[in-house]
Amino acid sequence: MTLLYEHHYEHVVTPLLPIDADLMAEMYVIIYDSVSKDFAIAVSWYEKCIRREWGVVKNIDRDERKIKLIRDDGCWWIPIDNLLQVERV
Repeated sequence: MTLLYEHHYEHVVTPLLPIDADLMAEMYVIIYDSVSKDFAIAVSWYEKCIRREWGVVKNIDRDERKIKLIRDDGCWWIPIDNLLQVERV
């Protein structure tokens, strides 16, 4: 059973601003640490609306440019190009 706050969606009414290179590099480091050290992260990304989920990154698909975020109750393939925020939990 999932809780309501775990599936928080925000509708986007204005165009999203591009993410600068420094912030993107910091997000890549956090994602790599999640894969190598097996700790949970919270990820926000754009997919018709802004989605936010947390879990552990188990796989990075460099050809498709996606990360696989896994939690006990779900699994998501998240496009790297659509990332908005990544933070340690």
